Amino acid sequence: TRDAMAKELYVRLFDWVVERVNQSMKAEAVAQAGARRIGLLDIYGFEVFDHNTFEQLCINFANEKLQHHFNEHMLKNEQRVYSEEGIS
Repeated sequence: TRDAMAKELYVRLFDWVVERVNQSMKAEAVAQAGARRIGLLDIYGFEVFDHNTFEQLCINFANEKLQHHFNEHMLKNEQRVYSEEGIS
């Protein structure tokens, strides 16, 4: 189906980008005799996996969007309450 095909395309693109970044970093690490690693920072902190997947990226992205929505709603509500109570 269309959704399955779109998901597969995104998975392959994600894997390709990760592979290209890894190749680039490996070349730099060999030149500098050190190892490098990419970690994703989300609302809960760094997540370290041996293998990051497209699904994990989607989960992290959805969590970030939900957290942003929650923060926006809560902050606007707090601002409204403060205004109603004359707190500045």
